[in-house]
Amino acid sequence: MFYLSSVELGGRTGFPFLDLAVQPEEGSALFWYNLHPDGTFDERVVHAGCPVLLGSKWIATKWIYSDAQMFLRKCSPDSQKGFNPWFYAHYDF
Repeated sequence: MFYLSSVELGGRTGFPFLDLAVQPEEGSALFWYNLHPDGTFDERVVHAGCPVLLGSKWIATKWIYSDAQMFLRKCSPDSQKGFNPWFYAHYDF
């Protein structure tokens, strides 16, 4: 996660199971692994953004996958059907 702005008050990214809260600082980045080496989810990295009390918080994210993702979303063979990838990502037909 890339911090695009500094925040005057609040706005930390909190990891409650690690007892960690990172203050946004413009130009900095935060990286963590979501998975254990065996591929299971690492619950310790559950996180959330704390409320911004003064100022604005701007971030950018980049998801890096460890396995191929090409078969996780279904694609319509007919491009005229108004394919909506979010619909297919959440409902398995």
